[in-house]
Amino acid sequence: MTISDFVRKIIQYDKFDVEAFYVDEYSNGEEVFVARVRLFDDECYRCPICGERGEKHGYKQGRVKRWRSLDIGKNRFYIESELARVRCKECGVHAQKMPWALHDSDYTYAFELRVTYLAANSPTNLVSKQMRIKWGTVGNCVGRVQKSSAEFVKPTMLPSKLAIDEVSFKKGHKYITTVQNLDNGEIIWAAEGFGKAVLEAFFKEYTEEQLHAVKYVVADGARWITSCIEEYCPNAVRCMDPFHVVAWANEELDNARKRLSSDLKKNDLHS
Repeated sequence: MTISDFVRKIIQYDKFDVEAFYVDEYSNGEEVFVARVRLFDDECYRCPICGERGEKHGYKQGRVKRWRSLDIGKNRFYIESELARVRCKECGVHAQKMPWALHDSDYTYAFELRVTYLAANSPTNLVSKQMRIKWGTVGNCVGRVQKSSAEFVKPTMLPSKLAIDEVSFKKGHKYITTVQNLDNGEIIWAAEGFGKAVLEAFFKEYTEEQLHAVKYVVADGARWITSCIEEYCPNAVRCMDPFHVVAWANEELDNARKRLSSDLKKNDLHS
């Protein structure tokens, strides 16, 4: 796998060239990874509001900006690119749309989606510590995702390794079904509810060729997930996630312990 393919998989977008991949030093002396990329010409000068292609505003070269993406190992990872200004006939002058990030954000969409997922299940201070961002940034990420998730373009590539899960909220009264890219941990799709009808909406967004290229799908033992995998990803290996395997084993051990304890009491034997 080339560096370009690696970067494309991390941010789940492929319409750019990777000009450089290097190690830089953060303000506190920490080493960070940086990928310098250049958008394809067809993707340049698009309005961040309406998405239509406009004209370059001004004659100067656009400023270079970095977007924080998901970490690589213990090191922070940044996408670096020229950020030109574009004049749109309908929306006026803005910094051009960058497909891997939401408008006016310093983070990639993959990063903000991870923060949002963690914030739904953990206290804000823990999310802040785990993602190495400020406490207030957690709320900002969640707010941007909530406002823009419906308008954001889905990944152009379907990962070969997926994880499917349903997460309860509102004290277990409501559910969200999520699909995760196991190569980088990114949540690439989510919808309220659970069941085959909900999950089918995800698979129907991709072509038959893309679905047949999926190699592994990790999930719990739900039959509706198995049914979807067999129907839409016939070449994928169905894997049970470790969390549920361990939980089932512990449950059986607990049941065996209870049976033995009951037998000992019936026979007036000491445990």
